[in-house]
Amino acid sequence: MDTVLGLFFVVVAATVGGLTAKKLKLPGLVGYIVAGIVIGAILPTQFKSVTGLAQVGIILLLFSIGVELSFDRLSRFLEVAVFGAIIQVVLVTLFSYVILGFFGLSGTQAMILSLGFSISSTAVLVKILGDRGEEGTIHGEIMFSWSLVQDLLVIPIIVILPLIASHSSGLAVGILFSIVKAVLVIAGVVLLGKKIVPYFIHRLAGANSRELLLLGAIALALGTAAVTSLFGISPALGAFLAGVVISESQEHHAVFAETRPLRDLFVALFFVTLGFLVNIPLVFSNLLLITLLTIIILVLKAVITFIVSAVFGYKGRTGIAVSFGLSQVGEFAFVIFSSALALNIISAKDASIGISVTLLPLIVSPILYTLVTPFWRKVKHLKIFASGEHHDLGDIEFKEHIIICGYGRVGKWVGKGLTSFGIPFVVIDYNQKVVTELKAQGTPVLYGDPTEPEVLEAVNLKDAKAIVLAIPDHVAQETLIAFVQTHAPNVKIISRVHLDSDWEKLKTLRVDKIVQPEFEAAIEIIKSILRSTGKNKEEISDSVKSLRVSHSR
Repeated sequence: MDTVLGLFFVVVAATVGGLTAKKLKLPGLVGYIVAGIVIGAILPTQFKSVTGLAQVGIILLLFSIGVELSFDRLSRFLEVAVFGAIIQVVLVTLFSYVILGFFGLSGTQAMILSLGFSISSTAVLVKILGDRGEEGTIHGEIMFSWSLVQDLLVIPIIVILPLIASHSSGLAVGILFSIVKAVLVIAGVVLLGKKIVPYFIHRLAGANSRELLLLGAIALALGTAAVTSLFGISPALGAFLAGVVISESQEHHAVFAETRPLRDLFVALFFVTLGFLVNIPLVFSNLLLITLLTIIILVLKAVITFIVSAVFGYKGRTGIAVSFGLSQVGEFAFVIFSSALALNIISAKDASIGISVTLLPLIVSPILYTLVTPFWRKVKHLKIFASGEHHDLGDIEFKEHIIICGYGRVGKWVGKGLTSFGIPFVVIDYNQKVVTELKAQGTPVLYGDPTEPEVLEAVNLKDAKAIVLAIPDHVAQETLIAFVQTHAPNVKIISRVHLDSDWEKLKTLRVDKIVQPEFEAAIEIIKSILRSTGKNKEEISDSVKSLRVSHSR
């Protein structure tokens, strides 16, 4: 009965906390943890027996991350994502370890907390970028890929935690042995899974039963978790591997859709019960320490991330956005702290401080990210924040040409269209891979930030016929529009937009032509539907005209 009542209180707390967080436009997990802190302070001990059940949330969370894993998306910024993330995690861990030592924490405690602080939140990043319509921007793609690699780095951290707990004298040898063992188990699971799992999932999907697909997927997640735990490897890692294997099947989207509600429930339980670990009197007695550590971690991660991204050629506003976006601490820090606490590596006090320091950056990160543009505008004249070198265009003289800013999904087709008619154009892009490919094709291209005046001067903006803003970053668009209208008022501005609010903003800026790909796609769909229902050309034309008029109002 106590377990049932405990579960009831936890679910109610999760609902109230999640709803409050949504109202305040904060990540849901912040609401869950705060609700857990509050209810944990008043709930009798016998009602807190659901923590074991909540651990299923971690298994399902890692399973869903494995299912969602997109190697194609990761490959777009593979170099900066993989090497940048590894370097950043190592540097943040080392510097945090030294700093925590000054605050009196022992070596093991400082190491666990430092590892947790080095990871950023993919979930929070996706929400921030989604709310601002910046998922397709260069900095958005870099941040997503970077944080995804950080999520993967949690796996070896979880693998070595039991070794740290054992206090073995041959720790280095033990870690090496564990990593080798983990690699062999991973290889075995993946190889067997690729032969069996897709067939199994395909047969389940063929039964046309959502319940069977859900049960089969959960069975795979828990089964793989159980098998890996037999080899002394974290069950959460096993669940992640099961997800990765399923991600290779054609039904992986359906599996994710079916398991997500169950995952969300157990993850909510996990984060609420995590709040039980936070001792409110202890937090208040260490409030100065927690506040100082929060500020230090935010600044440290932002500085290290900016330096690392600059080394890989991403400076300017892109580098600032990446550093601000990745400065927060992610939900996997909670996983690391709770796992370390369960293994008695750290004390309840250490876990409480670690969770508090992780929670504060998650709360302020959406606010912090809004400061990217104001900060960039104040420091962009400084050499350290310049966008970086750009390639020389040689002796090419541009006149009556088209400038394409951004050669992604939209810019690429604009370039192909101009090429087919022999219209001269030059591309400005901040993606080194795109620049290299275009140079190999003989297409005039400049590597750099199109919002930098010297970059625009290099492509002879004043003598251009038009400039196409094919970048999805609305802040960069507005900066470019202001510069072009001031320094080259005769140049026609054609811009793409993503959100309706961006459309309204660009309309007030008197842009010559605004194109919204989603709206144009809707127009084509409507045309196709009307043709299939037997409408004549005049009726279709009138309908489309009416939609365009209502859209432009």
